[in-house]
Amino acid sequence: MPRQEHSPCQGANPVPAERGRRGDRGTPGYRMSFEFNAALFRVLLSYLEPKVDDRILDLGCGRGFYVRALEHYTRGIAGVDLSEDSMERAVSDGIRYGDVTNLDIDDGSYDKVYSLHTIEHLPDVAAFLREVARVLRPSGIAIIVYPWELFRGMQAIVASVRQYRNPFLAGRIHLHRLTPAVVVREAEGTGLTHRESKLLLSGGIQYLTVLSRTT
Repeated sequence: MPRQEHSPCQGANPVPAERGRRGDRGTPGYRMSFEFNAALFRVLLSYLEPKVDDRILDLGCGRGFYVRALEHYTRGIAGVDLSEDSMERAVSDGIRYGDVTNLDIDDGSYDKVYSLHTIEHLPDVAAFLREVARVLRPSGIAIIVYPWELFRGMQAIVASVRQYRNPFLAGRIHLHRLTPAVVVREAEGTGLTHRESKLLLSGGIQYLTVLSRTT
């Protein structure tokens, strides 16, 4: 979900929050400042096209603000996040604690998966995409949103100052500088194929990539 350290948050009807303990995305001490981007949610809806009986999974859901919003559209929304603090302060009953690169979810359980500003924090992008493919049903889609950056950590500088008091440590927060080409390359051999990528200007500058499970 777009955070304060990501420019997409600006002017997007954010909901403030703080996190502690084991930080979000598995980064010790990492804290998020914004939980919801209304402009991004509208884009997400247009791609998900949620139906009442769809099973949809939010990977890296935080406290579950997007999960809660999608509960108005479908009965089958759920979320997973690695932050204990998120579990304690969850805004939806539909989220659970878990590692998005090693999910305790049966194969082919979901019609649609989305993940917002999580993938750039993960050490192993390919492992994450393999899990996305595994839990998707055949022909299911995955929507991945991640920051546009000129250099790795560019949109994590504010977070780096807040967390480390040093803007030059932003690379500890964003472990990758991702582009659609990089995501497509990491998806090779996972069972996911590329359907679309675009640059979003909804509340800021970020990439959106749509992948589908073909097998």
